Amino acid sequence: MPTNSLVVPAILPNGSLHFAEVTPEGRVEDVINSLIALDDVRSEILGELEDNGWALQKIRVEHNGRTWEEDELEAFGDG
Repeated sequence: MPTNSLVVPAILPNGSLHFAEVTPEGRVEDVINSLIALDDVRSEILGELEDNGWALQKIRVEHNGRTWEEDELEAFGDG
């Protein structure tokens, strides 16, 4: 009997490929939660570091020497 789930490929920061199984309505958070439930993924990512929670980051490229305004920095949130 076929299952009603999606298999989502995810590349970890170290370049390794893993697959997360989520529902068709799943979100990125569900993919992350599926992956961090796997001990091998946790150890690949964290190594000897303590687990203090997981989050997504958006990486931006800005030209060197860019001057930031205070309100721009505050708009990023997360302190």
